[in-house]
Amino acid sequence: MIKTSTALNKNTTYRFGGICNDFYTLSEKSEIDKIQNLNFDNKYFILGKGSNVVFSDKNYEGIVIQNKLDNIDSSFTNDSVNVDAGVFLPKLSRYLKDNERTGGEYLLGIPGTVGGAIKMNAGCYGYEFMNSVNFITYFDTVDKKIKNITRENIEYSYRNTELKNAIILSANLGFEKEDPVKINKKMTDFTQHRKNTQPSAIYNAGSVFKNGSDYFAAELIEKSGLKGYEIDGVKVSEKHSNFFVASKNAKAIALYKLVNYVKEQVHDNFKIELQEEIIFIGEFFD
Repeated sequence: MIKTSTALNKNTTYRFGGICNDFYTLSEKSEIDKIQNLNFDNKYFILGKGSNVVFSDKNYEGIVIQNKLDNIDSSFTNDSVNVDAGVFLPKLSRYLKDNERTGGEYLLGIPGTVGGAIKMNAGCYGYEFMNSVNFITYFDTVDKKIKNITRENIEYSYRNTELKNAIILSANLGFEKEDPVKINKKMTDFTQHRKNTQPSAIYNAGSVFKNGSDYFAAELIEKSGLKGYEIDGVKVSEKHSNFFVASKNAKAIALYKLVNYVKEQVHDNFKIELQEEIIFIGEFFD
């Protein structure tokens, strides 16, 4: 496991972030034992592809571990397969397609990892990732031991999974057999829908806010007249109001200000407190 001084803006889809002097890359399973030597009493963050993470432009004074373990078992056993936490979700989606398994078609357009999908209970089009999980293997940062936990013993909900003091290492996932023609059609339909409704800009992190049980965040933002609203190079997408797009030289503080401004306006108009889906890490002030 390699320790480096790393610019965090190279490791997130928004391209925001300062320097982390304690940046570790977990690339081999043989390196897992080295995690035991790290001090988890202070700040630490587990990073995948950084597709829903916004680091402050200030330096991060803590540990960041990027999980790049990305093996998928070569065969299904009892309709389940073991998958490392660092596996890219589009890679998993294509693997499932090749093995004629359904339930992962929606993952093709999510630029995250299995570990992130578990932690955020990622989903769309009626799917939630945790519904495919049988059990999770993780490193307990308190006990310093590797443990397993079944889905039945995990509390999870819309865009949230309760796994405290845990570095997710892998998961056993279940997917059913399906006609490949039907799988291909789903993947094509989902991909086309994304192209039609979501911005293609590079610098964004997907949905900014969670939807509620009785509202869509994008609708509230649009009805508040904020479509296209911009602060210092970060703006509400004109194609989808729950996507905030950054220009190349924008700063994390601009996104932070825009998110809070949108929350204030929506609350003033509808008395609804939007909850962020993206995660802000670090200190955000001028």
